[in-house]
Amino acid sequence: MTRKESYFSPYEIAVLSLCGALIFVSKVLIKVPLHSPGHSCLFVVIPFLVGCGVVRKPGAATYIGLITGLLASFFGLEALHLFDVFKYLAMGLVIDATALVFNFRMDNPAVGFIAGAAGSIAKMAVNYSVHLLLGVPATFIVLGVGVASVTHLVFGGIGGVIGALVIARLIRAGVIAGAPSST
Repeated sequence: MTRKESYFSPYEIAVLSLCGALIFVSKVLIKVPLHSPGHSCLFVVIPFLVGCGVVRKPGAATYIGLITGLLASFFGLEALHLFDVFKYLAMGLVIDATALVFNFRMDNPAVGFIAGAAGSIAKMAVNYSVHLLLGVPATFIVLGVGVASVTHLVFGGIGGVIGALVIARLIRAGVIAGAPSST
């Protein structure tokens, strides 16, 4: 009888789960008084990119999003926290797609900006879709999307650049291996 290999190794599952838990804990504990939509993506995107850059397998960011979404859905603080699993799952899917397009070069700040901004925009789009499905008038949604999309793009992009710089520093320090083409 042969034992079926799992897609992620136990080490990778531990890293991805810790990144997901770190996102939830940072959302609960870190309160930045900016009062701007999407400002939390400044620190939410960083564990997504670090986990995706360390594991370098398709589905890594989606796994982080699933863990974060489940924690936020069960223990969330917002009124609609039951739907948080969809927001973080969409964010992980988009970051995974971006990582695939750029061949997991998450140590590049430009790739980090694109991945972070795209993930943040996806999270915002799912959030507004949930509100629309629950009966919030579309006029309020359209008014909110204008400014919120810019702030999500900026804060998500900045978080992505910080995450890329963390990955680059980990590679330079020898903690994780670099991408095959970067060595």
